Amino acid sequence: MATKESSYVCVPLNLLPAERKSMEDPNTTPETSAKAIEEEKQKIRDRVLGKSNQQIIDEDVERAPEDKAMVLLRAIGSDLNINAFALNWRYSDGTLNDDVEEANYLNRRVVEELSVDSPEDEPTKIPFFLTSTEFDIELYGKCLQHFKKRLGLAQDELPLMVLRNVLMTPFPTEGNFIDKMVKIFQEVIEKQVEVCRKRNETKENHHSFILQDGRDKVYLVNRSMFYLASRRRQLIASAKLDDEALSTFRDAKKNSPDEIFFLSTQHKEDISATMLSDGSFEAVITTKSGKTIAKGVNVSSFTAVKDRPLNSKYRDHSYPSGHMPFYLYGSDEKSCHIDHMLLLAPNIQLSASNISLYLNDGSLSPENLRAGCILFADGVEEAAMQPFLPTSQLVSGQGPTSAKNFFFQPGKKFKVTVFRDRYGVSQGGPGLGDTDYGDKLASGEMVLGDEVWLDSETCNRDPFKRPSQVAKWREEFDKIGKELD
Repeated sequence: MATKESSYVCVPLNLLPAERKSMEDPNTTPETSAKAIEEEKQKIRDRVLGKSNQQIIDEDVERAPEDKAMVLLRAIGSDLNINAFALNWRYSDGTLNDDVEEANYLNRRVVEELSVDSPEDEPTKIPFFLTSTEFDIELYGKCLQHFKKRLGLAQDELPLMVLRNVLMTPFPTEGNFIDKMVKIFQEVIEKQVEVCRKRNETKENHHSFILQDGRDKVYLVNRSMFYLASRRRQLIASAKLDDEALSTFRDAKKNSPDEIFFLSTQHKEDISATMLSDGSFEAVITTKSGKTIAKGVNVSSFTAVKDRPLNSKYRDHSYPSGHMPFYLYGSDEKSCHIDHMLLLAPNIQLSASNISLYLNDGSLSPENLRAGCILFADGVEEAAMQPFLPTSQLVSGQGPTSAKNFFFQPGKKFKVTVFRDRYGVSQGGPGLGDTDYGDKLASGEMVLGDEVWLDSETCNRDPFKRPSQVAKWREEFDKIGKELD
C-alpha cells in the first residue's frame, strides 16, 4: 500500500516471505534484504491489487509454478481473518520517525477516525472500522522489539499501539473492494500524517517564559510542552533586559511582590536557530492575568543554563520516589530560584523565585548556582502524587488538593539536599535526576517565597487534540449535581 515516496509506512505483523528469507540467510545484507522486500511488495501491487479473483487466476496460467501470484498469496498475511499491523510516518524531508510515542499518536488518530469512540460519532458515516490493541514489552518481548525495528522505531521500553482489521468476506477482491478500501485508508492516514508533522517539525513559534529577577541578570523559565516540537524542551536561561524594561519590571514587582510575570517573544522565533544562536530578541512583559507592562523589550545575552530535550526517548521510565527533584540556579544563595525537573509525562511545572535556603551541611558557590544544581525536596513523594489534577482544580479553593492545601505554596518549608548536576547543559535523559553521595554539595531547609507558579495543563496539552463536546456535557452534569447536593 505504501511506497518509498509515501508519507507513511504500513507494516503487517506477519512477515513477508522475503523478510523471513532474509532473517534465515546469514549472508543477507541490509541492502539486499531491503531490495528483495521492496521487489516482493511491488509484485503484490502489480499482480494482486486492483485485480479480481478471476484475473489473478487467469494471469497465473502462463507463469512458472513458483512464480504464481496464488503461491505468494498463500504465503503472506494472517492464518486467521484478523490482521494486525502498525503505521509510522515520515517527516517532510522523507526521514522516517523513530519515536514510538509519535508513531502511537498516528495510529491512535487513525483508529479514532475509523471507529466509534465518542457519543458524538455517527457510525453510518464511518466507511469501515478498525480496532486497536497494545503490545507491551512484558508480554511481547523480542517480537515487539523486532516489530518496532521493521517500523523504523527505537527499540525502547514503550508499548506499541497496533491496529487490527477483520476480514468479513472470502471474496475481498470482488467489486474492486480492496482498491476502494485502500484509497479511503490512504486518505485518512495522509490527513493524520500532516497533523504529526505539524506536531513534530520544529518551526518558529511564540515562546513564553516565567520571568525571574536576579542580581545582575534575569532568568527565564520556558513554559514547556511535551507534545509540540518547538516547545518540547525544559529550558532555563539567563538574560539581560534593556535598562528601561528592567526598571519597569522591578517597579511592578515591588508594587506586587506575589505577582508572577511572563516574558514572551514579540515575534515568532526558533529557540535554537535564532534565540540561543543570536542571544537576542524582542519581547513583551505581562502579568499572569495578561496585563502588559512593557513592549518592545530588548533581550540580550540569552544563554541556556539548562536545555533538556523532552522527547519520549529522553524520559525516565518511572517518577521519582522518596523526593521531588528541582533545578536550582541563580546568582548566589541569597538570590536563587527553582524549577521542577520534568522527567516523565504527564507532569507539572512548579517554579518558585527568590527562595530562602538555610544550609547546615555544606555551601553553594556562585559558580555552582550559575551552572545550575539539582535540589531534592526530601520526603516529597512525587511518584504518589502523579499525575496531578488540572490547574483549574488545583486552584479552585476546594478539597484537599486545592491551592490553600497544596504542598507547593508560598511559605512552605522543605528539607532539601543539593547535588552537583553531573550532566551537560543540553544533555538528554533518561537518568538526569540520578545522583550519588559524591555529587552532594549541601543540605538544609528551603522556604518558598511569594512568587510561586504551578501549572499542570500547559506542559501536557496536545494542541492538535480533537475537540469534544463530551467533556463540556460532563462539566454541566457535575454543576447540576453540585447544585442538587
